[in-house]
Amino acid sequence: MPLFDCSNPGDGAPSALAAAIHDASDRCVACGLCLPHCPTYRDSLNENESPRGRISLLAAAARGTLPVTSALSTHIDHCLGCLACEKVCPSHVPYGALLRNGRAWLNQNHPGTWRRRLYRSLIRGVDVPGAMAMAYGVARLIGSLPPGSRAARTGLGSAVHGLPARPRPALADPGDGRAADVALFRGCTADLDRPALNAAIRILRAAGQRVSIPRAQGCCGALAAHAGFADIACRQRLRNNEAFEAAAPALVSVASGCAAELRHDHPRPGAGFPAVYDVHRYLVEKTDLARLALAPLPRTLAVHDPCSLRNALGGERFVYEVLARIPEIRLVELPGNAVCCGAAGDYFLREPARAQALARSKADAAREAGADMVVSANIGCALHLSAALARQGSPIPVHHPLWVVARQLPPARDPC
Repeated sequence: MPLFDCSNPGDGAPSALAAAIHDASDRCVACGLCLPHCPTYRDSLNENESPRGRISLLAAAARGTLPVTSALSTHIDHCLGCLACEKVCPSHVPYGALLRNGRAWLNQNHPGTWRRRLYRSLIRGVDVPGAMAMAYGVARLIGSLPPGSRAARTGLGSAVHGLPARPRPALADPGDGRAADVALFRGCTADLDRPALNAAIRILRAAGQRVSIPRAQGCCGALAAHAGFADIACRQRLRNNEAFEAAAPALVSVASGCAAELRHDHPRPGAGFPAVYDVHRYLVEKTDLARLALAPLPRTLAVHDPCSLRNALGGERFVYEVLARIPEIRLVELPGNAVCCGAAGDYFLREPARAQALARSKADAAREAGADMVVSANIGCALHLSAALARQGSPIPVHHPLWVVARQLPPARDPC
């Protein structure tokens, strides 16, 4: 079930969203096999905090048999959207699309709080030039406040521990005029994800690929879609459609969350838009990794599997295959990978207590595994895990897998 058809504005109408909710919820047989896989249900043992509970709430609200209240919206907002439930569902309920259609429907049928309206304004401003640099400055300011202050207790105050020393300018297309083999998605986090993007460019070129980075691209739309702001998500996706339509046969992303959004929820699939890959899958399936002359790295790396890679894309094994090309490297799967780390897009900002509890277990697991480094293929997860380790006083760094690979390419220097 698609999230909504951005080419048909009528699909964003309450009646169309309600019909989509009905269609998806009718597939749920309430078997309960999803319950042990849901982080919020495991934490609360509250049926309203489970996948089948949320499906029932949304279905009843969309049918008009249950009033839309703040309590109902809160149960829906508590969902991480990790899709662990969807992966194990025997009835193949499209829970991710149902959740986002449900949030869009709730936005249209429940008066928003001032926080909701403020959040909408912030998401609309993601693509404004300089917006991420401004947000970075705010994060640094909050992180410098006394620990007991109200602002410092928010998820943003905690997440600052994972931010780089300073933002760097976003990458743009070098414009050499040659036909590209692959286009690189930089998204709205390019200023913070610059090391991973630089590493991807260097590795792709070393593997014989010509890389294009269109200037007109922007946010993938995930934040808006997850929050139920369908109109904003559609505008962002349609802009990317225009930016990438003739850029290259393939489109890769170093952030698995962006790859999942672009791949599964693109507004006009098959209309000239390139095939979307997580960058690790593209490297394994479409390039000759034997061309990479990599120096040995006798270190233990704990590999974190982002939910977007594990549950939405189903391609976590490709990260291990790329890293395994490095001689002498020791790879371990971060224990508890089947459970969300708590970053979940903007979840670590909206629900910092629960998000930090989930990340704490990951940090403990990394330390117990004797990891010299943790790697994660999603920028939000990497920042969240880095903050969790910093709160414990751990020196274990968190990096993107490609950053590690690029450092082992000749010459032996940091390419990022």
